[in-house]
Amino acid sequence: MDKDVNKGMNKQIEMAMDDITLIRRVIERTRQDLSRISFYFVGIGICNLAAWLLEEIAYMVRNLFGYGYPAARIFWWCGRILLVTGYAFLFAYFYKRVKRTGNEICEGMVKIWMIVLIGTLVLGRLYISLIPGGNNDKINTLWRCRELIEVLPVLFALFMTGILAKRKLITALTAVYSIFYFVLFLSMKEVPYGTWGGMGTRISASRVGIQCLMSVGMILLGLCLHGKNDRGHLWK
Repeated sequence: MDKDVNKGMNKQIEMAMDDITLIRRVIERTRQDLSRISFYFVGIGICNLAAWLLEEIAYMVRNLFGYGYPAARIFWWCGRILLVTGYAFLFAYFYKRVKRTGNEICEGMVKIWMIVLIGTLVLGRLYISLIPGGNNDKINTLWRCRELIEVLPVLFALFMTGILAKRKLITALTAVYSIFYFVLFLSMKEVPYGTWGGMGTRISASRVGIQCLMSVGMILLGLCLHGKNDRGHLWK
């Protein structure tokens, strides 16, 4: 009788150990799976850097030749179009690759980030179209609140990426950036912007912080997910 009980207990212990081993493998697979889309985030950062450069060129043209010079608007709109087409290309490329491998984790992350990126662009334009004309404190506050539409979904997605990837560094840096951003946002601090070829204009420091996050920050995120110990990626 005791032997049967011991056998049953040993079998349960073995099954529990197998379950723990399986959970560890799933966690490790999650971390490695997300490394497969590391260059997806690098591409997002490069697109934002290029759009930022085109925006600076637009300011330079405006400062040199006047506010109504058509080329300034052309460069600005080229930057917006580059973002949309760049996001679409990156989504199509990486989604096709992860779909082929049957990797549901990477497939889900690619979808989530594309919804966040395209969604913030669409909602941002819709919000701008609803702001009434004029120049008073109330309208200026509404213009500043547009930043929150762009940054809050990105911060949420960053926290989610850090948790899924089991990278405490990503989660910690996102928390630090979130605090830093909201301090800048509430401080109402403004900095010179678009000073190539002239004085440019002044925009909120928090706005510049968003541009840094979406360009340099996304490139660093991709490099962090890739890591030294991760095996392979989708560019091979």
